[in-house]
Amino acid sequence: MDHILYIMTDEQSLETISALGAATHSTPAIDHLVRNGTFYSRAYTASPVCLPSRCVMMTGMMPHISGSMSNTTGASLSLEHPNLFTILGNAGFRTSLHGKCHFIPVPYPATRSDQTLEYEHFITYYKALGIEHLDLQDGKNNSLWYYDDYSKEMEKKGRLKAYRDEIHMSPGKHALSDFPFGEDDHPDAWVGRKACERIDSLARDEKAFVWVSFSGPHYPVDPPAEYMPLVDMAKDRGRVFSSDEWDDESKYHYNGFHGPGTTEGSGHADDHAQKNYSEDYWRAWRHRYFANIVLIDRWIGRILESAKRKWGDDFAVIFTSDHGEMMGNHSLWGKNGSLFEDVLRVPLVVYQPGQEGRVEDALVCSDDIFPTIIKLAGADCPYDPRRRGLPLDEDVARGGRKEIVSLCDGRLAIVRPPYKLEWNRYERTGRIYKEFYDLSKDPHEFVNSYMDEDYRGIIDEMEVRLEQLEKEEGLLSSVFYVKGGGAMPFYVDFGEGAGYWNNHGLDVAR
Repeated sequence: MDHILYIMTDEQSLETISALGAATHSTPAIDHLVRNGTFYSRAYTASPVCLPSRCVMMTGMMPHISGSMSNTTGASLSLEHPNLFTILGNAGFRTSLHGKCHFIPVPYPATRSDQTLEYEHFITYYKALGIEHLDLQDGKNNSLWYYDDYSKEMEKKGRLKAYRDEIHMSPGKHALSDFPFGEDDHPDAWVGRKACERIDSLARDEKAFVWVSFSGPHYPVDPPAEYMPLVDMAKDRGRVFSSDEWDDESKYHYNGFHGPGTTEGSGHADDHAQKNYSEDYWRAWRHRYFANIVLIDRWIGRILESAKRKWGDDFAVIFTSDHGEMMGNHSLWGKNGSLFEDVLRVPLVVYQPGQEGRVEDALVCSDDIFPTIIKLAGADCPYDPRRRGLPLDEDVARGGRKEIVSLCDGRLAIVRPPYKLEWNRYERTGRIYKEFYDLSKDPHEFVNSYMDEDYRGIIDEMEVRLEQLEKEEGLLSSVFYVKGGGAMPFYVDFGEGAGYWNNHGLDVAR
């Protein structure tokens, strides 16, 4: 395949696609891909946060293998790893990325709410990864903190300060805000427009790899005002939550719900407690989030039209998101600290015009995307045994994964359907919360069954598997050992005893 579109959203919930049951709004472009492509109904992200997830897609390597573990520190994608751009560039493809990269941590301590800072070293780094043509809009907040291509254009129009003030200078607006201009100036419209312009500029016989990376619907959820009426909130099924689910102190988000919490979802609530968000707040959040999806869907439709005009039926599309979003379910928003299915499950479609649509229910993971694109392109990739993924069609032919491991700095989940085991470190204390869910009996993950003796056998098996992955790949030490942090131990609560993760391994007492 000589023309490949890789279309990706940021933090998109499966709840948002009308072909999958969303009733509040319509997503005709995404629906077309889902219904006429191969839709992978049980796709998981390899990492529940932005940077590690994107680096997995770039290299096919899991975060603890590549070293890209975190959104914040010590996680830059190494220029030494072969990646999609270097491999496809060497295969004769014209390569481009439009929108969000986030392959290097943002220096958050240096950011200012009242000023946009220089970003040239980031742009230089991204291009060194092999990106031939870059239209950078490196996330909604990043475009306000740092001068990427989008913010430079907004400043030339005299609109950057007003946008920055709306997001960062208005109390409580960081996550839930009103975009102060029309659609043409919105970051997601900008990304879609740049992708269309790139496709239009290419010669028809040129090989092309076009990565379209929308920064929405990631917060701040700020759709243009004209998109709000396109969502009928009377048809919203509402949040999924239980009135007593946060009575259990063994659950990681207990502190975030009751306060004071440290995750992104509790940072803007009164007393930093998610319980203090009102139903009006959640309704406004979901309304804006859905409206942002409608905007993105329209631009995906325009991109597909551009591809059709340029290449006819001679192109392929991979559509996905880096991870999901809580959307008020369990009284949470965002993704940090969350290992719920809402965050781990992602939309994933491979579409080629003229092929019959189908649904594949095999268990797959986002580290399959890298080899899938390489195979579609007919490119050569150096063999590396550290890559677990397979081209999606080959993974399905083998029956799919038997387990999924999704991880980032400080947390991991291992999924063996219908069971899921989670380890999640609480930053303030270093305590690691352990949770277990039987998704066949508790699909919404309301009850932590880690101490339920009926599940002791499968829990022990899954923890033995984690120990095996530690011996083989250094999994646990990568996830739970803070580099440069000395011998600080992390407490692991087993209920009947205690364990500590430290530089020397996990010591367990039951």
